[in-house]
Amino acid sequence: MVPLLRSGGTIVVMAGLAAQTPLPVGALYTRDVSIRGFAISNASVDDLAAASRAVNWLLAQGRPVVRTAAKLGLDDAAEAHALQEGRSLRGRIVLVR
Repeated sequence: MVPLLRSGGTIVVMAGLAAQTPLPVGALYTRDVSIRGFAISNASVDDLAAASRAVNWLLAQGRPVVRTAAKLGLDDAAEAHALQEGRSLRGRIVLVR
């Protein structure tokens, strides 16, 4: 992900408490990026309500538009994993029944 980040950009980290991922400090340093942590459990009821209203408004407007790189059936889940691991796609991989 770091090579795709623009200079001066921000990475938002969302992970479980047990997650342990190596951090490419050198690559981050040379791109002048910021890292922000995000935990939904720290949001207040008012913040969650405001976010809910914003998301529902966007959905009612037909947004947000999500870039879909591949749409595969559940039987092709292994292929979806291979595509994601290959990192050659730009966009989301959607699995459907």
